[in-house]
Amino acid sequence: MAINLKHWRWLPGACAFTLAAAAVAQYPAKPIKWIVPIAAGGPNDIMTRAVAIELAAAIGQPVIIENRAGAAYIVGAEAAAKSAPDGYTLLTAPAALLVFQKLTYAKLPYDSQKDFSYIGIVANSVMGLFIHASVPAKTVQELVGFAKANPGKLNYGTSGVGGRFHLATEFFQRRTDIKMEHIPFKGAAQFIPELIAGRIDVLFFPPVAQLTSQAKAGKLRALAMATAERFPDMPDVPTMTESGVSDFSFPDWIAVVAPAGLPRPIVDRLNRELSKAVFAPGVKKPFADNAFVPLTSTPEQLAQIVDRDLKYWGPVLKSLGVQQE
Repeated sequence: MAINLKHWRWLPGACAFTLAAAAVAQYPAKPIKWIVPIAAGGPNDIMTRAVAIELAAAIGQPVIIENRAGAAYIVGAEAAAKSAPDGYTLLTAPAALLVFQKLTYAKLPYDSQKDFSYIGIVANSVMGLFIHASVPAKTVQELVGFAKANPGKLNYGTSGVGGRFHLATEFFQRRTDIKMEHIPFKGAAQFIPELIAGRIDVLFFPPVAQLTSQAKAGKLRALAMATAERFPDMPDVPTMTESGVSDFSFPDWIAVVAPAGLPRPIVDRLNRELSKAVFAPGVKKPFADNAFVPLTSTPEQLAQIVDRDLKYWGPVLKSLGVQQE
């Protein structure tokens, strides 16, 4: 009997499809790598590690944190974008990575809307304005007055050009007509000790326990919160609006993404498990200590939020003149 060879052409594809389907059905079958695009020890790193422990317990596989700091998230984000879309590489993606980078960098080795599979938002944060106690200011307006009277004397720290803390400070300077020297670091583990030691004067950052405890001890001052209402854990600290700087807020959500092309069943599994993990008892203290509030979303909601923030902040950042090569 003659064999029609054209029918055999479908077998490799059929086998590949069967193997792919089996891989999805068996997911996860090995440890998951979770990239954090900042140095170890910062709030996002601590938050990620706390959630990763819960995720590992739920899926029955280890979740290994890999810190890849450098170039304001770019090093870690590029590594994630170029990984296989098999569910074994995740990335912590703050709003600064998915939104501000795209608006401030002329060229990036990835596109935040095309090269990642969105899984969902996992947390929300708040941001405050802190200064070292040696700076002669007890209010935002006194800080502004001192900076104007002493141009170039004050400096501020961030985790890199184009990140949320850098842009928040640039926005603040533009709104108040002051100028401070920018000192970039790889992450909070480097610049928080510098602020406490007095080698950095000003810092926009979430009111983490390390900062609030130093403020209570009198070594730092919390001047204002970049929130619509006063932060419950620091009720005596006014908002930026109350301090004379109106309409001052920045996107402060943190999401989890994976390489583009991740099969939808894996996206849904991860979204489901992460949405439970952020409310687990084990993450409560790490979240509270680092000013995080659990927050969840669907992949579609995350895509809508990214699109919304890109449209809103594009004109704002253009007016600030913040652009990187």
